[in-house]
Amino acid sequence: MKFPGIDWNVEAPEDHGLDAGRLADAAKAVGEIERRYGFLVIKSGTVVNETYYKGDAASKYHTFSITKVFGATLVGIAQTQGYLTAKDLIWDWLPVHHRDIKAGATLEHVMAMTAAGDLENHAYQYTSGPILNSLPAILWQATGKSPAQFFDEEMAAPLGMTLAWPRNDKGWMQIGSQGPMKVMTSTHHDVSRLGNLRLNKGQWNGARIMDESFVEAALTPTFSKANNAYGYLWCLNTGGSLWRDSANPPGVFTGKRLPKAPDNVFMALGARGKLMMVLPDHDMVVVSLGETQGTQARILALWDAIEMFLPS
Repeated sequence: MKFPGIDWNVEAPEDHGLDAGRLADAAKAVGEIERRYGFLVIKSGTVVNETYYKGDAASKYHTFSITKVFGATLVGIAQTQGYLTAKDLIWDWLPVHHRDIKAGATLEHVMAMTAAGDLENHAYQYTSGPILNSLPAILWQATGKSPAQFFDEEMAAPLGMTLAWPRNDKGWMQIGSQGPMKVMTSTHHDVSRLGNLRLNKGQWNGARIMDESFVEAALTPTFSKANNAYGYLWCLNTGGSLWRDSANPPGVFTGKRLPKAPDNVFMALGARGKLMMVLPDHDMVVVSLGETQGTQARILALWDAIEMFLPS
């Protein structure tokens, strides 16, 4: 895998076993999905397609819940550096905490969205609000650095990110989209860096960013009884899933997100059609940000486009 700095390596699709014509057809198909901003395909750390329907490679768009996987990554980095573990109790770090966080809940429960429910039976309760923001609060306590400083030094700098994650003058940043701060904005490229970090098992250009064990845990159904489709704030494509689509109240469904895709495909998803898909079997990351309701319909349409150019 090649690792970019601020700029990325760009190579022809044929250099990576992909058909340029089929990839162009896929880009056209993505452009026909309602209000897409772009379609970025990274193969083995190299750009093989970059198509924008609004703006360009430098344009930053709201990420909404994709921000969650950035938050989980910060926890992984802090664990790797010995500041905390995902098994730590929330109440131990935050004696003053959100009222809905149950006694016995860990950082792992928060990242699996089970911290506010029945811990014994691991009841899944989707949230984008204050419970998630216990994570940056704990990072501040554990590292002695504000969330903004820790992000800038330990994630943005080594991965070459230029995204805009709003913070206040004290360095506070929120993970959930519900709160007083504005939502993160990012380029397609910066979103894709997290997918590539996972594909390379937590290493980036020879440096260990996250322990491989944390990467594996993050992409495993944490509490499968509660939600077989969720790791550490990553959406999984495992069978028997329980997942949520806000465009279809009450928004809880079973079955694979991508029925035609392998089980090991995983995703970072945000409201209004913000999509990143990671395809381990093809060493590939695909990002398409947009501004549409009905995330699940956009997920299925994007996968149909991806299938157009995948090698058989």
